[in-house]
Amino acid sequence: MAKRSNPFTDDFVPQSKVHIGAKQFNNNEDRLKKVYEKTLDLLFKGANKQCPIESSETPNIVPECKERMKQLFIGKDGSLIHSGTMLQSASLASPECACGSAADVPCSYCDKALCADCRQYCVCCDKYYCSFCSFMGSEGSKVCVSCYG
Repeated sequence: MAKRSNPFTDDFVPQSKVHIGAKQFNNNEDRLKKVYEKTLDLLFKGANKQCPIESSETPNIVPECKERMKQLFIGKDGSLIHSGTMLQSASLASPECACGSAADVPCSYCDKALCADCRQYCVCCDKYYCSFCSFMGSEGSKVCVSCYG
């Protein structure tokens, strides 16, 4: 039995081969080396660049008031419904420490609520931290995450 002929012969476009000579290949290789060297140079310059130190001249960023936040709900038809002011949950109204007492300050690194008994103070960086954000130092003393090392 004979094979069927290909019905798509009219749509067939033969692939064409392009010959690249040694001169073009070497020229492209030289360009790629230049681009690679320039990229490395820019990376090293960027890594050596000093970050500007924050001065007292820069204005402090004030967080927006929570009264202006609004709660959004999805309606039955998929549209967004504005319900007015944001609902206050119990955790936002009175933050509570993991031990159950009222929290005074948040941890400077993980933002967990900390009471006076659970918080620890770092003398080096003047910040409060929790027990999860500390490491044991070489002398057995606890060190905060940013001052470790």
